[in-house]
Amino acid sequence: MGESTTAVEVPLIDISGWDSGPHAQARIAARVGAAAADPGFMRVVGHGIPGQIHDGVREAIDLFFDRPAAGKLRYAPPEPDSERGYRAPAAPGAAETFRIGTQARDFPDRALPVDIYPANIWPVGLPKFQPQVMAWFDAAQRLARRLTRVFAVALDVPEGFFEPYTGHSIDVLRLEHRPPAPAGTAPAAASGEEAAGYTEPGLLRVVWAEGAPLQFADDLGRWREVAPWPDALVVHVGDLLARWTNDRWLAPPFRAVRPPAPAGRTGQRWRAAALSHGADFDALVTTLPTCVGPDRPDYYEPVTVARHMAVKLGGRWQRLITGAHGGRDPREG
Repeated sequence: MGESTTAVEVPLIDISGWDSGPHAQARIAARVGAAAADPGFMRVVGHGIPGQIHDGVREAIDLFFDRPAAGKLRYAPPEPDSERGYRAPAAPGAAETFRIGTQARDFPDRALPVDIYPANIWPVGLPKFQPQVMAWFDAAQRLARRLTRVFAVALDVPEGFFEPYTGHSIDVLRLEHRPPAPAGTAPAAASGEEAAGYTEPGLLRVVWAEGAPLQFADDLGRWREVAPWPDALVVHVGDLLARWTNDRWLAPPFRAVRPPAPAGRTGQRWRAAALSHGADFDALVTTLPTCVGPDRPDYYEPVTVARHMAVKLGGRWQRLITGAHGGRDPREG
């Protein structure tokens, strides 16, 4: 993979007993809280997403990405920084992606900005694609919301703490694909943004992947591979949650690099479905009182989710901030 990495057994946590009572909740929350603090990654089983949902999104990925390049480019978004539609690989060996997410039209009773909640783009001629992708999206959203309840208990706040902040959460599903490496291909050397990795800007990220392990950077900057586990989904902390917890939990950089092909054989196809679960664009984030104390002063001023995203991502988020307020939101500190 271009540099030395080590596979690590990040915590494997079974959340199936969450509704069994306070003792089970305390045990699960303690394990989740420890994993969220270090390394910021966990493998989750007992998530309740049946195998046929994963089989469906696997088939959907193959159906779409096996199309000719010209056919896929028809579904590129009109705005280059839109989190919708198809995006071609930025470099040889990099991932090509297809994205959907929550839409303004999903909330007809609210005047949500279409720049932030754009309409989805769906390919024609693939009748199974949309229902298969939406089945995974809906299931992953339910899991993400369940996990925020676990996170809340782990942070010593009421179980429903995050619900008022996520009624129209900014959720984006990113389907990723890398074709198999040709036989004998050397390990890929990560470059550019991929070499540095990315952090999840929202609350958390839920990932189903096959064909190559995910990697994350530890606190010394060394890349670690998440050792796979049957039926487990990878969950990791996002920047927004790091801010809410006053850096008690940190969002580690992550990436996925195409592995080398074995001698005489082609490599594996990389497939992934990753849900970024955020919060409402107009929610005001203030540091949790349980994450401030004599040895941990409050590092952050209150900030709206929109401004947080503008700092992290720029682009359409910055345009929204400029257009909506012409400056600082009066609710911010």
